Amino acid sequence: MKSGDDIKMTIRAIQKSDYPKIAGLIMNELGYPEQNCEDIYKRLGFIEKDNRYHTLVACIDNQVVGFIGLCKIVTYEKGEYINILAFAVADKYQGQGIGKALLASTKTYACENKIKQIRVSSALHREETHLFYVANGFERTSYAFIMEM
Repeated sequence: MKSGDDIKMTIRAIQKSDYPKIAGLIMNELGYPEQNCEDIYKRLGFIEKDNRYHTLVACIDNQVVGFIGLCKIVTYEKGEYINILAFAVADKYQGQGIGKALLASTKTYACENKIKQIRVSSALHREETHLFYVANGFERTSYAFIMEM
């Protein structure tokens, strides 16, 4: 898709029929090719039933081309915030404003739920992604640490 093309995009809540496309985005765009589709479908089903989670998909011509996975979290020090747990746009649709639209929908969701902060973590090697977040109003405030068990 060329950047000059007029795209008609919609953003909506996840549906079970979206699971295969989201699994593909997780494996290909997020870089987890070793994941099993059935395991991803189970996790998506669990997430969809838990009211702390909210998953939005971006569609063009009724095809899912991106998604953002959100979770409402309560912290000890500041109360509730939205954590972006997963965020991907299909490679051929990147640079078309789809990620910005998904972030805008996330902001709307946060405001509707009276939540004043959105957080996201990003792997150190995703420098282009970091620039995207900064360009869209995020501020770098911490480092994330992980321990594999």
